[in-house]
Amino acid sequence: MLMPSADYVIVGAGSAGCVLAARLSEDASCEVALLEAGGEDRSHSVRQPSRWPLLWDGAENWGYSTTLQAGYNLRSIPCPRGKVLGGTSSINIMIYIRGDPRDFDHWRDLGNEGWGWSDVLPYFIKAEDQARGASSLHGVGGPLAVSDQASPSPLAHAFVDAAVACGHRRNPDFNGAYRDGAGLYQVTIRDGERCSTAKAYLDPSRERPNLRTITRARALRIVMDGDRAIGVDYFDGAQVRRIEARREVILSAGTVDSPKLLMLSGIGDPLQLESHGLVVRNALPGVGANLCDHPGSPLVLALRQADQAPPTSIHAEAGLFMKSEALNDGFAADIQFLAVPFAPPHAAAQGQTRAMAITVQACRPKSRGRLTLRSDDPLDAPVIDPGYLTHRDDMTLQIEGLRAARKIAAALPLREHIVRELSPGPGAIDDASIESAIRATSSCIYHPVGTCRMGVGADAVVDAQLRVRGTRSLRVVDASVMPQITSGNTNAPTIMIAEKAAAMMRAGQ
Repeated sequence: MLMPSADYVIVGAGSAGCVLAARLSEDASCEVALLEAGGEDRSHSVRQPSRWPLLWDGAENWGYSTTLQAGYNLRSIPCPRGKVLGGTSSINIMIYIRGDPRDFDHWRDLGNEGWGWSDVLPYFIKAEDQARGASSLHGVGGPLAVSDQASPSPLAHAFVDAAVACGHRRNPDFNGAYRDGAGLYQVTIRDGERCSTAKAYLDPSRERPNLRTITRARALRIVMDGDRAIGVDYFDGAQVRRIEARREVILSAGTVDSPKLLMLSGIGDPLQLESHGLVVRNALPGVGANLCDHPGSPLVLALRQADQAPPTSIHAEAGLFMKSEALNDGFAADIQFLAVPFAPPHAAAQGQTRAMAITVQACRPKSRGRLTLRSDDPLDAPVIDPGYLTHRDDMTLQIEGLRAARKIAAALPLREHIVRELSPGPGAIDDASIESAIRATSSCIYHPVGTCRMGVGADAVVDAQLRVRGTRSLRVVDASVMPQITSGNTNAPTIMIAEKAAAMMRAGQ
């Protein structure tokens, strides 16, 4: 068994791990090792934005799926997670949304000092290379390209205009002065190609002599000496190897695999660990709990004319953030819409389609689930149960959102492109029939968070410095630490978390 070492050992070269590796290795006196279970990110489907749906059937995806969901008529839902340099930022839809400033003030108010909006905004700005230029809310010169779409569909523009005709305001920047309204999404694309964190952060850093990137390295467990993390065991496809951490081990394996690795290492709910014959090293019942994801309910519309997505299309090109009349909780918006001119995306990635979708999601769903171990075998997939639409308020928002989507579809200029409604269908009029359709057809927006919750209390897993409670030299830095899901797509907040974590670590916090 080989036993090299580094100051920092980072598990997972994904949305957060690539950021950490790049930022920590800026200190030439610090040696960083980055482990990634997948391979390089060089495939054409990774680079070309419109081909992202094809990645979910490829080697770049872990291939996870949920348990049978009671809220979805006992259907299992795909849970794509990136298994490639860049992680899920290499297979996602590339929408750049930070969330509502109140999301982060809420994090702070839950006992996480230093995570309010005024605290995190500088890290959003630091990460950003905004094509529109710098402002008080946007940065230029950062690693991550944020740009306008090169060739949005006329249907995307028609959706925005129809939403405005229905009384929603036009919003040219969902990350600007206000959050509600309709507009085109900005995207993490540079020169017509995906700008993942591997491309933005890791590639410019890989020649540094103090940074080692090890691909095809599947982490098995954290090596503990008492309450201190001292390394990581990983499988390279032929044998188990060990790499030692002189300062810290950092889990950036994501909302699914970070809690899984903690549990395999004896850190988690004692009852669950003991049921799999694992020795309890640190009783943290919150590991794997608080799992939350955005539900996605589609309005599917048949179009008069078939069309094909251009190479630079992300498919979900336009959006709307809307306040709820039924459950407005004081945030800027309660429901997010994604207008997809080319549907379904998998078919659209391969040729012409003759349908579009308007997908609705509750911005801050209250349904919660849990991630648990299937066995003590590190190669077994965990049990993923997000509990979609098990809280009544989430269903209320989905129904309200679908009704609003129908109004937009019926308004000019979108109406002139549409032949008929395919789903839920014209027969779904009352709330009960719409709810039935939602439970039969909904999926999610693939934003799982929360399984290593940051905060205080018995179910908190990490503190405000993202250090695992009850251990030394071990942190979690990824979307799993979010105490509450953000009001929109989660990739930009995950990158911000990693930027802030790297700054804290370099400052000795």
